[in-house]
Amino acid sequence: RRAMTSGGGKRRRATARDARARWRRAHCAWMVVVAATAASAARGRRRWRRTRDDANARDETTSNLTMSDVCLYSPATIERARSALPRMASTWRGTVSVAVLADLKTPGDALDLSAMASELEGDAGRIAITMVEALPEYENRFPVNFLRNLAREKCVAELGAKYVLAHDVDFEVFVAPDEDAFLNDVRNVLGKRSGEKVRRALVVPAFQLHAVWSQRVNAKRDAILNARRVQRQTKSRRNEGKDDDESIDAVVDSIATKGDVRRLNPMSLYETLVERDRTRTVDSKATAINLTLPYSTRERLDRLVRERRLANGFQINYFPIAHAPTNYTAWFENTTTGADSTYRVATPKHPWYYEPYVIVRADLALPFDESFVQYGFNKISFVHELAAAGFDFHVTKNAHTVHTNTHPTRAMANMQGQDLARCRAHPAASNDFRIARVGHSCIPAFLRRMECAYGFTLDDLEFGGVSNAPPPDDLLFRLQSDDNIVCFGGCITDLEDAPRTPATVTVRGGRFVGVTQGSDARRRKRGPCERFDVALR
Repeated sequence: RRAMTSGGGKRRRATARDARARWRRAHCAWMVVVAATAASAARGRRRWRRTRDDANARDETTSNLTMSDVCLYSPATIERARSALPRMASTWRGTVSVAVLADLKTPGDALDLSAMASELEGDAGRIAITMVEALPEYENRFPVNFLRNLAREKCVAELGAKYVLAHDVDFEVFVAPDEDAFLNDVRNVLGKRSGEKVRRALVVPAFQLHAVWSQRVNAKRDAILNARRVQRQTKSRRNEGKDDDESIDAVVDSIATKGDVRRLNPMSLYETLVERDRTRTVDSKATAINLTLPYSTRERLDRLVRERRLANGFQINYFPIAHAPTNYTAWFENTTTGADSTYRVATPKHPWYYEPYVIVRADLALPFDESFVQYGFNKISFVHELAAAGFDFHVTKNAHTVHTNTHPTRAMANMQGQDLARCRAHPAASNDFRIARVGHSCIPAFLRRMECAYGFTLDDLEFGGVSNAPPPDDLLFRLQSDDNIVCFGGCITDLEDAPRTPATVTVRGGRFVGVTQGSDARRRKRGPCERFDVALR
């Protein structure tokens, strides 16, 4: 019995072991099936994401990109807009957005700019002009960066741009004769790519011309543009005597018939003009942009720089640190289109005072810091913050910009009386009051914001083009105490209220397309640690 019991127990234990083994095999097989199913589903999701991302990438990097996808934006005064826009429109085929400080209490400025916009070279519909109410607080503190931000917003909202070029109306942009070469640079450097976490900015090198020679050349050129404008005017539907039902007098009469004429005000007129232009067509037939200038191509500009000595890198002699990192020698080297048509700004750290004109993706474009007003450091601060936000700078050889419009500096023109006397008497003042008293007054607070928001400090900067060089003494002196700042005319300090919200009127291609009412509400001020950068997506 013991033997039989022992044998039976062994058989039962063996049976139990076999059962457990079969269960483990079945369970493992089931887990393999589950894992394989999950892996297959994961592969499917990854394939779907890759397909989606590749489609998005193709939208940015391989789709048909045109010049209308690149928008040049700039601030301006009425005088600069009148003189510069005809030249700018005759050389740049992309879209343009300009924000202009204007007197909106009377319709004269708005009507003049609208008429001018309809007569520019090329397709007038590609140009948007936003007129901004000239508030009293702007009288001696030109809101340059606020105007830039407004112009950039119109690039996207009004003109549908994918890329934006921060610019000044005193300059003109010239693209290589083969525009596709320039657009390839924009695509290859700035286009969205799947999984890439790099921010880039594309530098358009800046040049200046010999002043006297430039005046002679541009006088002849302006005469040609004016003759073309007069010729177009004779064919325009907006000529006097035509479309009387659309004339300004007719619009005013229509407003007056709706109520007491004493209640008529310019903003009501602008709103009525917008309603009129919703269904109104303005002759914006594209005209040839075919002026050939001595500096319109890289080869022609090379001869002006090397042989005739009539052009040079912008401020390369007076203030070289502002543009020297662009490396003009490398820009003039012969290359074929393709990978070699761009090169990276080769500095181990971000160059202090570097202020190139750059193109960035519209969805990644940072706003300008609106605490900067008047003259000095307002554009440098923008490029500085791009570096703080992690942007790499690359230079295109298929476009350049040339300074062709000369005007008195806003800061010097508005600096007078007691303000000028106080700046001259300050112990930290220098002979160059444009720089000593205006833009530099904003630098200490701005650098504190950069350190707090991005962790970007003086250690991340290259001074004087020398690696590991110490910061200049004048900068360290101002950073020690706000008492060492000459005066605060160039910035809106943290102790001041932001300006009020101005009214705006937007015209596009000679048509009034938008009006926003002003208010006493203050514009939002930037926080002391607020980041401007946008997450990559």
